[in-house]
Amino acid sequence: MARVSLSWALILGLLAGIGPMCTDLYLPALPEMSEQLAATTTITQLTLTASLIGLGVGQLLFGPLSDKIGRKRPLILSLLLFIVSSILCATTNNIYWLVVWRFIQGIAGAGGSVLSRSIARDKYQGVTLTQFFALLMTVNGLAPVLSPVLGGYIVSTFDWRTLFWVMAEISTVLLLGCVLFINETLPENKRGSSLLLTGRSVVQNRRFMRFCLIQSFMPGRLVCVYRLFVVRVAEGIWL
Repeated sequence: MARVSLSWALILGLLAGIGPMCTDLYLPALPEMSEQLAATTTITQLTLTASLIGLGVGQLLFGPLSDKIGRKRPLILSLLLFIVSSILCATTNNIYWLVVWRFIQGIAGAGGSVLSRSIARDKYQGVTLTQFFALLMTVNGLAPVLSPVLGGYIVSTFDWRTLFWVMAEISTVLLLGCVLFINETLPENKRGSSLLLTGRSVVQNRRFMRFCLIQSFMPGRLVCVYRLFVVRVAEGIWL
């Protein structure tokens, strides 16, 4: 049984937090973004909606893709896409283009969240796998709590564009870490033969889909409540 490597634990733990980071880190910046881009609050909040939709779509893409061609190449692709989309978000002056880049950033962020778990499942077994998943869940739990605090500090000290530059820098460091320390974990003889067949087999499993739908409502309620709270506090409404 493979022992947990500190470098793997650190890199995969941070990868698991990319999804929450790309949605939560910039929440305190929404009022400033709305003002600087001359956009309504409703349009500005579409950047959050686009990111969440991207996170959902990205999981459907990167999961089956990694089962077909391996873990490392999709992981590198997702991080490169995250870096580029973060830079585009930081440099755009049009709110509608920002919505587009946020959607792409969400797709890219889903790659880290999905593949960190897939790589852990490939590499570890038994108690070690359970411990590793517990670590990933801890990161996922802390990211939504700490990201708005860090985002608020960055916005108050610099501006909203700095948030996306920070995301680009973090993902660049993770990209280097993945290239240097993360090896391919899925042997060729265990790779799937068809993305469509894999996806169809999952969707046609009614028992799984029922449980998946029920489970999605639990974090969904939390997402709606605390993200609304962060936005209202940033606007000074509930202070």
